[in-house]
Amino acid sequence: MNTYVVEGGIGKCTAFTALIPELKQKSEVQIYTPYIGCFANNPDVKLVLEQSLPIQDPRIMASENIYYCEPYKSNFQFGKQHIIESYCEHHGVEFDINMKPKLYTEHLKENVKKWLDKHNIEKYILVQFSGGQSPIAYNGQYNNINPNRNYQPFLAQQVINMLKEEYPDTTIIDCTLPNETAYMNTIKCDLHWTEVHELLKDAETFVCIDSCLNHFSASTEKHGIVIWGSTRWTQFGYSHNTNLQFHMKKEWDETKFIDSDPRNNMVEPKLVIDELKKIDKNKPVACATN
Repeated sequence: MNTYVVEGGIGKCTAFTALIPELKQKSEVQIYTPYIGCFANNPDVKLVLEQSLPIQDPRIMASENIYYCEPYKSNFQFGKQHIIESYCEHHGVEFDINMKPKLYTEHLKENVKKWLDKHNIEKYILVQFSGGQSPIAYNGQYNNINPNRNYQPFLAQQVINMLKEEYPDTTIIDCTLPNETAYMNTIKCDLHWTEVHELLKDAETFVCIDSCLNHFSASTEKHGIVIWGSTRWTQFGYSHNTNLQFHMKKEWDETKFIDSDPRNNMVEPKLVIDELKKIDKNKPVACATN
């Protein structure tokens, strides 16, 4: 049995799940992570251990190997690898762009249904315009080490208003944390983040930034719009979604990317809505490469 130490946020942990079927071919898989919900109930994972436990836990020490990698301190920094590709390189797995994350949250379906019934919600669209915080460690003060990923609140409210105008019988559910910007014409989601994954399955669509919702969309095979700021969709995105950035039109152009440019995510709200109407919901999930 091999133990894999998987750190980072929910998005990175979700992305790592794309490797698990291949890792299982080598040996039984055990995971040591802060986000057990990304790996719980996975039939290819023998055991998930929460990272508050010491790494010297007997169940970890019984492993044949303990593997750890941090893509952010590797070739990934050159900007030419998808996050899943980077994990593959570190763990000796052949990368395929069709590899996709998979979370198992079916056991939460009834909880989600109760929440929707409580709020009299039938049809709904999910949005997430800010992030960068841990849902298990956030406090009253919003703190994000990479705020240029966030969509401008002024523009986000316009997108929401246009969504309500275009889809008047559809509820807009805001999947950000309680200490993040709230918007008119939305309902703030207070479900656990694993339940948000289950919630996404029956959504009409979604609009988000580079966030956990982006990675959840690959797991649930839900198509939507992702707005990009200080990160590359060729590193964190998926090609079944419509990826938008101020300086680019659907095809990634590295010559136009400066991660610190505050204009990157200032995508016109009307463009977001126009592209949402044109989404091809039959497009297969794959890692974005261009």
